[in-house]
Amino acid sequence: MKKLLSAIVAIAVILNMSIVFAQEISAISAMPIIERPVYNVISTNGKIIEINKNQVRVLGEGAYNEIVLHVQDSAYILNAEDGTQIPFKDLKSGDTVTAYYGPKVTKSIPPQGNAIALIVGTPNKGSAGMYMKVANLEHNQDGSIKVLCTNSDRLVTIRPEIFAHTSDIKEGSELVVWYDIMTMSMPGQATATKVVLLPVKADIKVHIGAGTIILNGRELALSENDILKTNGDTVMLPLGVIAENLGYDVVWNSDTRTVDLQNGSRTMATVTIGSKDYGKLKMAIRLDYAPEIVNGKTLVPVEFFTDVLNLKVDINNSHI
Repeated sequence: MKKLLSAIVAIAVILNMSIVFAQEISAISAMPIIERPVYNVISTNGKIIEINKNQVRVLGEGAYNEIVLHVQDSAYILNAEDGTQIPFKDLKSGDTVTAYYGPKVTKSIPPQGNAIALIVGTPNKGSAGMYMKVANLEHNQDGSIKVLCTNSDRLVTIRPEIFAHTSDIKEGSELVVWYDIMTMSMPGQATATKVVLLPVKADIKVHIGAGTIILNGRELALSENDILKTNGDTVMLPLGVIAENLGYDVVWNSDTRTVDLQNGSRTMATVTIGSKDYGKLKMAIRLDYAPEIVNGKTLVPVEFFTDVLNLKVDINNSHI
């Protein structure tokens, strides 16, 4: 009898522990999942130690402690105190700088990349301005907006008394923002004390007549099968060569006839041959034209780059 009672007690204890464990697992499963940020823009904060033709070498702390950056016409060079533009020729060795650049860099020592923005100098008071590109924004009833940067790690509130024309800020806008304190949450949240909306610069320039594509100030090397094609009211551009030079991994799935643009393990965009529906992160966007395959290359409408990847594209027949 004692053995039977002991067995019953043991089973009861095990069942109780199982219920508690299951409840804990259920509670964990119910917790919101915060995705890790995707760093489309990385930075190094330090000093310029060398300047060459269209290049700066920066030594400091950040994604890379030493980096050589090519400074194309599309890059911003800005004063850290007020966001005014600085000519490249005015840069000096020893200048304090926060250099912003994309994640695609060479494996050389030091690594090399393309500058997005250089925020130069040290303000007499307060923090230096910080570059950010707007991924999403939310309009509030009091006229303020909340802007989430493309890295998904900063959410900044901009009040109308700080920046009067908040309606001018849209997805894809590039800003220099100043703030005093940021929360430790993900994303970190802050309220801007000053904002400068940067002038629009085309990320991609296309010369239809010459058949050339300029990406961030650099002409892309196109193969004979990388064609530009006018289709109705749009221009079809070769997806692979542009996406790869933007730093994406381009993955073709022959079973579904889809192309994924991946940043690390995260799929940033998806196109399906013959379908006008495009994937943008976890959203679906419908465009007027579907991607097609010509000469073994995937062509997409220019709106894919503007509406899905939030890039600025300039298409013309004049001299680039």
